[in-house]
Amino acid sequence: MKYRHVFWAFILIALGILFILNNFGIFEFGWRALWSLWPLILILWGISILPIKDGIKIIALVAVLAFTVIFFNRISERASWWHFPNFHYYSDRDWDDRNDDDEDDEGTYHYKNQDLSVPFDTLINKGMIQLDAAAGNFCIQGVTSDMLTFSKTGDIGDYSLTTNDENGRKKIILSMEKTRIRHSVSENKVDIKLNEKPSWNINLNIGAAEIDMDLRDYKIDTAIIDAGASSIHIKIGEKNPLTVLTFNAGASSIEVDIPKESACQIKSESFLVSKEFDGFNKKGDGIYQTDNFNTKKNKIYLTIKTAISKIEINRY
Repeated sequence: MKYRHVFWAFILIALGILFILNNFGIFEFGWRALWSLWPLILILWGISILPIKDGIKIIALVAVLAFTVIFFNRISERASWWHFPNFHYYSDRDWDDRNDDDEDDEGTYHYKNQDLSVPFDTLINKGMIQLDAAAGNFCIQGVTSDMLTFSKTGDIGDYSLTTNDENGRKKIILSMEKTRIRHSVSENKVDIKLNEKPSWNINLNIGAAEIDMDLRDYKIDTAIIDAGASSIHIKIGEKNPLTVLTFNAGASSIEVDIPKESACQIKSESFLVSKEFDGFNKKGDGIYQTDNFNTKKNKIYLTIKTAISKIEINRY
């Protein structure tokens, strides 16, 4: 039996065992927890290039995977920064805490809120929001009379906001201020509301995150999500005749809800994924379409590029 023939089989079996043990409540394991196992890539790669017989490689592979399954709880405890909402980030900025306590001599950083807004301009008919951030919880939901409102809670540093107007379009850039790694923090929660009148282009460049976007109130032209290993949930409405969504993510859980009355096409460029595309017909290599794709005016195009992920598309 050749090593390359059984490599992925054993990997999938081990992951399946971890998920089963999670379902039985023996320990907590999910897609985001896969990040804590990244050193396995180096170990398995090392095994594959050892100048030894395939039989010995297989024994070593089984031993490593068995060790991972048995001792997963202890391995993942050191990566507790990964579990939302309590992740670890670092900053050398000084923040006020909820009780307005002074910073101590060691440089302890405290909880701080931040609220930003962009006034609405009747001359603007298109909006673009670009969000660059580290790990955290990000929510886009709800309507505001401003162009945009932004609310952040957590220990992490402030965000900067810049705007640029050109030919009836307003570009809004939200970026986390750069900070030097020093002390751990526990929360970075961002809530954003948009005005419903302009059409929107959304571009998120985020690390490991929980992303929850209910976009039914908005006219969405495009949404591009570049993320690390993340949990992503998006709900799309019917206010725009054409919506294009693109996902580039690591090991992630992606759930997208689309209206039954809208036509939809999925282009999946992913591998080692669990896919649930109920109500879709396969049209080609990685291409799936709803039955009403050629008859409905409103169309939604999804392009999904991930690895080792769960992808679920629901119609409501």
